[in-house]
Amino acid sequence: MTNNDSKNVQSIQTLYEAFGRGDVPTILGLCAPSAEFSFEGASPAVPWHGPWKGHAGIGGFFSVLAEAVEFQGFEPRHFASSASEVAVLVHLRYKVRSTAKVVDQLQVHWWSLIDGKVAALRHHEDTAQVLAAVQR
Repeated sequence: MTNNDSKNVQSIQTLYEAFGRGDVPTILGLCAPSAEFSFEGASPAVPWHGPWKGHAGIGGFFSVLAEAVEFQGFEPRHFASSASEVAVLVHLRYKVRSTAKVVDQLQVHWWSLIDGKVAALRHHEDTAQVLAAVQR
């Protein structure tokens, strides 16, 4: 792992720690002003799927997510990196507040970084499981 790879992994680990504390300002500080968060296979039926652009949009993502789900577990398990990308295997478990259904799955979070700042996050998830959980 090069020094830049290590710094990128460290930035994403810091971001996840901030997420665990509900510290959105720290997360936004790690993101470029034009950063975008999105979901592969996004559905308009899932309120947090976005895409979410810029600091205001990403802040909105965290607000919508907090309103929609109650996290019961969030565990980044493995990190793989290159000079500008970090892929993270994450186990998460959450209850959808509107249906009380639980999502329990592994996701891949694919982070792109430019000059040490997050430029993009692409979530890869079991969208069918999420859709089933949000539907009444």
